[in-house]
This record gives sequence, structure tokens and C-alpha cells, in this order.
Amino acid sequence: MILERGEDYTLFWSLSFAVSAATWTRLGGFSTAYRGYGAEDTDFGQLARAAGVELWWVGGASAFHQHHPPSASPARAGEMVANANVFHERWGWWPMEGWLTELADAGVAALDPATGRWALRQGAR
Repeated sequence: MILERGEDYTLFWSLSFAVSAATWTRLGGFSTAYRGYGAEDTDFGQLARAAGVELWWVGGASAFHQHHPPSASPARAGEMVANANVFHERWGWWPMEGWLTELADAGVAALDPATGRWALRQGAR
């Protein structure tokens, strides 16, 4: 098994991670400000960074994930847009930029220059 110190907390996803119970409690767990899908794990990574929690990558560890269709779909656009706005308010930068761009390219969502927030386009859910 190889351990490598990580520096880029934007790469944290909650698909497979471990923290001690004490660290989980100190960080407060996942924020309840997020609803549905998107940005909650990126937020947790930023909480860890801000609190000085070290990030380590474990090479050779086994991890399992149940297959599911991609989550960045127009059906989840409302959740993703709302959560992106919550994240931006907390951290000052946009998470899920690739997915937000895909939603914009599909005409489902757009960054509103008047408010500086993402919003669903008319007729989108």
C-alpha cells in the first residue's frame, strides 16, 4: 500500500474516504444546507482543508462503488444549481463546473449576470 500526501482538496469526493470519529465531530459532518445531489462532498473537503485536516491518498486500497447512470442530468438540475449556489456563498468559487457547463450548454441553466448566481432557465425543473 502506498500513502501519498494530498494537497488538492477540490479532488475530495465522498465515494470512498475515512476519518476518525473525533475528526468527523470536529468538522460537523456533512452540511445540511445542501439538498439532493451535488457539492456536499466538495464542501466537506473544504471544511477539512480549512480546519487543517491532512489529506492522504491510499494507493492499493480496495474500494467498491455501485454503478449508476451519471448524476449530472437535467432531472437533477434544480438540486445541482441550488447546491452550487450554496457552495459558492460558503467558499467563493463554483463547484461542479463541468456539470454546470453541461447544463448551460443544454439550455437548462445559466449563470445570471445580474445576481451572480446560477438559475434554471424557463421551463426547466
